Amino acid sequence: MKTDLVVLLLLLSTLSAPLQAVTSRSGTTTAPPLHDCELTDQRDLGVWDDVFVCDDQDMIILRRGVGLFSLSTKGSDNPKELATAPVLTNARIISCATTGERLWLFMESTQTSPFAIDAQSGEVSEFEIQKLRVPGNHTPGIQSHVIVPHTGSVLLMIAGGDRDTWPRDGNRPIYFWMSLKSGKVVRFPIGWDLEYFSANQRVAVFEKPQETRFQRRPLQAVDMETGDYLANPPDRRNEHFVSFNWAETRMVKPLYVRRTETGDRDHFGGISMRGTVLPFDLHLKETSYLSTAKAEDDFTGFRLRREGAADLEASPLWIVSSNQPPNPEYIAPATTGFALLKRGNCVYVTTGHGPKGASSEAFFSVYSNKSTWNVLDGVQRLPELEAQFADKDYIEDKMNVRLIDSFGSQTSIVLCLFQHVRGDMRAIAFPVRGKSMERKTWQRAVLLTSNGERYMTNLFREGQAPDLIWIHDSGRVITGNYIWQTSGSSRQRKVQLTETLLRITEIPQ
Repeated sequence: MKTDLVVLLLLLSTLSAPLQAVTSRSGTTTAPPLHDCELTDQRDLGVWDDVFVCDDQDMIILRRGVGLFSLSTKGSDNPKELATAPVLTNARIISCATTGERLWLFMESTQTSPFAIDAQSGEVSEFEIQKLRVPGNHTPGIQSHVIVPHTGSVLLMIAGGDRDTWPRDGNRPIYFWMSLKSGKVVRFPIGWDLEYFSANQRVAVFEKPQETRFQRRPLQAVDMETGDYLANPPDRRNEHFVSFNWAETRMVKPLYVRRTETGDRDHFGGISMRGTVLPFDLHLKETSYLSTAKAEDDFTGFRLRREGAADLEASPLWIVSSNQPPNPEYIAPATTGFALLKRGNCVYVTTGHGPKGASSEAFFSVYSNKSTWNVLDGVQRLPELEAQFADKDYIEDKMNVRLIDSFGSQTSIVLCLFQHVRGDMRAIAFPVRGKSMERKTWQRAVLLTSNGERYMTNLFREGQAPDLIWIHDSGRVITGNYIWQTSGSSRQRKVQLTETLLRITEIPQ
């Protein structure tokens, strides 16, 4: 009864969405057979200073000292050295971008200003700020970045440098433009602030310092392909635009539109990605913002959050294809996470399950026939909670679900990690008189392909999960655990890497 009430409340919370935009799912169906998945070829990959995964690459980037290495995910080769540079010492990879033969890594360091390095050639582009003392009391970092691959460029937001010599009050950021083709860097004038982009992200619009008190700051448009200044910025009062958010680094960007009746308030109005603009109106009654978005082949999945809500709060999930005109499909009313696979199929997580309403469940959604099935359908779990404990506040009974999206250049798979914890919380602090519940932890890792094949693995069944987990679309799982090493008077955090191959009969393309 309690679970039914939770579901009812979640459904009622989504009535602000238009009826004509909501395509109902055909209901929960039986999951396909569950196959066993053998773990083979496990090997130790050593200890590294830094590890980074580029989503669309078939390799992992590693750093050790002044050297960059690549680990291919298509075989059993050892890491291969790419480039060396003294500036790499004490540096950390923040993001990456590829174009042609170049693989740019954007890095920040405890000793130098942020910089970009082409991992293939070793060429370095620096983001220097005149008269700034480096390292000073703190080196500057990459607070945010916007990669625009279809213009071959990136914008970087640099902040957090030495307090005494930083050129802006309050440590406010300084912006840089960089060409991914040539490595050319343009530093914009001190006092500029990125405000928004055109709908296709080919034009960035900055606010310049205020010229007259009590008047709005003047705008300056920049051509994202060349870094040159443009005369007339796009008018966001009459056109769709991409609003800038310092925490917004994903490739899929939200389109916003302004309505006469609400003045300067932004309203969600579609998706912009790699130059493709998909405007649509969901006719939502309350103000909504993009929470999470992912793209795969011709589909984009996105969650919308209400104004003032955090991204972790359950929110509706939609999927839209790149067909014109775009027709978003309503997948689920209240999700806390999702993974997008090929052909619009997806895995999503909802909460409010279990006898105490605190557990999460994962569901596979088939885009073509609108069917849905539970990922753990037919899997033996912990026995049901005894009735005498079901209504006790001190009893913990909760399952969490974590989705690990695959990386690579081919197909898409997802690793679903389940952890069900049950026990008497009183026993943690002091002995319990009378009957107490034994604490139990149940963990499983299920691999799903884009076609919906299910594979049960033996990964992470005991103990704590690794600090870092990646899965390549070939079925190779890379895990990392942080370790601390002392050298002289310094103590540095490093990563111990392990690779495991999941033996799957076939991963459909």
